[in-house]
Amino acid sequence: MKPSSFLATVFVALASVVLFSGQRTRPAVPQGQRPPAPPQRQAVSPKPATPSAKKPAPPTTTLPTSEMPLLFWLPEDVKFPEGASSRNLTLFGDPKNEGLYVSRTLIPKGVRTLPHSHPDSRTVTVISGVCFYGHGEEFDENRMILMPPGSFFTEPAGVPHFIWAKEGDVIVQTTAIGPSGTQIIPEKNPSAVPGRQ
Repeated sequence: MKPSSFLATVFVALASVVLFSGQRTRPAVPQGQRPPAPPQRQAVSPKPATPSAKKPAPPTTTLPTSEMPLLFWLPEDVKFPEGASSRNLTLFGDPKNEGLYVSRTLIPKGVRTLPHSHPDSRTVTVISGVCFYGHGEEFDENRMILMPPGSFFTEPAGVPHFIWAKEGDVIVQTTAIGPSGTQIIPEKNPSAVPGRQ
């Protein structure tokens, strides 16, 4: 067999496989045993939607204004009271009462807070400045963590901690559930400057 006729035969065989590979083969059924064709169904137009067929609107939840008032603080509205040590400004709620509160604390450059604790667990975000933060009953700068702006940390209830605004003013924002308070531990830290309340 010539090579050209061999290639032509292979080509025809492959073309047949491609053409007939998509067809399904069925077993032959005698004419008398075939099931009758299903009856033709008439197309039914869809019924128009009725008001009862509409999906109910999702429930909306609104908080009474007595529980969550609408508040807006612009940067120029955030003014801390005057003072040489740490200064607090409550943005929402009241730390002395039960319920959610949010406050900001300005710690001026150079101020080191006495180790202290709070009866409430808090979350804290560093808004500006570099916050040096540590845990323990004695102020120890070797055990402090450097927390740049945008940092977030927690202050568990009853855990003594301290802050140092070593490089410049520091502003932190605290969120917690009151009532709150501060327990200062002064006897072990005669040189520390009282600060954050």
